[in-house]
Amino acid sequence: MIISGEYLVISGAIILAIGAVVEGIGQTESSFTGTDLGKDLVVKGNSVEAFGNTLQAVGRTLLLEEKREVTPSELYTITGAWIEAAGNTGNALGISIELSGLEEEGILIDTLGSEVQGLGAGLEAYGAYISEDSNFRTLGILGNGLISFGSFTVAIGNIFIINNLIEKGELILFVGSWLQVIGSFILIFAINNEFF
Repeated sequence: MIISGEYLVISGAIILAIGAVVEGIGQTESSFTGTDLGKDLVVKGNSVEAFGNTLQAVGRTLLLEEKREVTPSELYTITGAWIEAAGNTGNALGISIELSGLEEEGILIDTLGSEVQGLGAGLEAYGAYISEDSNFRTLGILGNGLISFGSFTVAIGNIFIINNLIEKGELILFVGSWLQVIGSFILIFAINNEFF
């Protein structure tokens, strides 16, 4: 059975959105209880998001094999998806380390993961910006832009927590995680418009 690149990209976007929702629910529970409750969901959500981003990167790479010429937009989008997957993996690893008792080290790795994720989504947003596909462009910019902004917001929330501004940091983490949820659902519509 041959799986098409379009199918992988769309499946990846849906899986990314599912992971973002799981992460958002976990972060909401953690933020509003002020405990580690929900952080296991944040780990799982980030892991699912990393898988979704990987599927998108692989799917877009398969689509390149059908073309003779690669556009800069496609390169930015594929590179961004791989970087975003690495960032999500860093988030999952950091929070797992934090839950194992090495709180500060875990938060630092999670912060770095969020920054990497934000960079990856930013590259994808730029790829959409320079894209010639008008059906994808606006929603691609908005969806990836919100994911990027949400990721950097999460990094800022972690910095607040490291500096013992825990309540503010938890609120910022909550906002950042749900910005990523909104962005991931917009991205589903963007990719649907791109291919259909």
